[in-house]
Amino acid sequence: MTPGKDYSLTVGLRIREVREVLNMTREQFSEKCDISPSFLTAVESGKKAITSKTLYKICTAFDISADYIILGNGHDFEESMIIEMLGSMDKTSQEHAVRILREYISAINALKKQ
Repeated sequence: MTPGKDYSLTVGLRIREVREVLNMTREQFSEKCDISPSFLTAVESGKKAITSKTLYKICTAFDISADYIILGNGHDFEESMIIEMLGSMDKTSQEHAVRILREYISAINALKKQ
């Protein structure tokens, strides 16, 4: 069974999500992956499918799981990025980041109650 257009669109939307979370333009993202911006546009819109070589380029350029791109497995990309960033910090920095996040969430919840 060959994946169809819906599959290509799903994969393209996941790639777009990654690009947007990284706050990159199509030009920046495609340059880092060594693909053309026009091809990236076609992939994100589901008009073209990616090859295994392109998948490899994207995953290695941004340290992204192919499982996420292909199957959508795991946390959403933003959560994974946050977890990865926290994991790369030293213990003291992690503690500060967690404290900041707790304060931020507390402030958001307080605003919602108003």
